[in-house]
Amino acid sequence: MKTTIRACWMLALCLSLGTCASSPQPRPLLPPQPVAADNGQPKMQAALAALEQAKGELEAAAANKGGHRAKALGLIQQAIGAVNAGMQYAAAHPTEVGPIEGPAAPEPVDEVVPEAGRQPHMARGIIALREAHRQLVEAKHDKGGFRVQALGFIQQAMVQVREGIRFANTH
Repeated sequence: MKTTIRACWMLALCLSLGTCASSPQPRPLLPPQPVAADNGQPKMQAALAALEQAKGELEAAAANKGGHRAKALGLIQQAIGAVNAGMQYAAAHPTEVGPIEGPAAPEPVDEVVPEAGRQPHMARGIIALREAHRQLVEAKHDKGGFRVQALGFIQQAMVQVREGIRFANTH
């Protein structure tokens, strides 16, 4: 009788171990992944697209701008580099926290560019630069200082485009 009870217990134990071994093991709880403090990458991507558009418009414009168009193209290229560097910095520092600037300046991106009637590529270049500026202002955090650098390059590029428009209109 003892042998039969022992055999039943052994059989029950083997069956329970086999069932446990064949059932999926619960996954260990992983520590929560850090959530990036910066959700501004879509804004950086949008700024980058607007900068590429501005670059294309200025490249398509006539070169008779007294060197201002070429200077603006150089500044746009620097802004593109700063935006790319900012995105790389943000990717490497997902918990970056920095000051958030307010909304974009009240200069609408679809506003007519004064004096650019005969220069549609230059006008569209300024409009694209305004869009890039707006997107960068709305992006969160500093991105290692690269976002602010890009904003400065964009401001300088807009000045050069306006100067190029003035030059072409008077020469």
